[in-house]
Amino acid sequence: MMRSSTFLSLILVCGLGFGLFKVKYEVQSLEEDLAKINRQTAVDQDAIHVLKAEWSYLTQPVRIGEMAQRHLALQPVTSAQMGSFDQLPLKADRPAETDGDVKIEAVLKAMQAAAKPAQIRATNVAAIKPGGDR
Repeated sequence: MMRSSTFLSLILVCGLGFGLFKVKYEVQSLEEDLAKINRQTAVDQDAIHVLKAEWSYLTQPVRIGEMAQRHLALQPVTSAQMGSFDQLPLKADRPAETDGDVKIEAVLKAMQAAAKPAQIRATNVAAIKPGGDR
């Protein structure tokens, strides 16, 4: 009786020791992974800080204005370039667009053709009687 309990407790202690050994090395592995992630986070934060500094330099209004003058041939708008609302044609003054009317008719026909299958499906569904009979 004494030998079997001693043998059983020896097996139990060995099993617990092996489990503790596995858990210890798994925790160490997870701690190494966490340290790598923390280092990468710090590197990424430094890169973001540098990018923000570059962005603030590149988007300075004075710098953008100088580049626009150097590379673009833009001039201020003069009053001669401006029009008035009196110069705009009224809706009745515009000639009828035959191409536009043809396009509108084609679109309406396409919409009607697309609506027909939906109507057919609706009538097919309405034709089915409750209880699975047709």
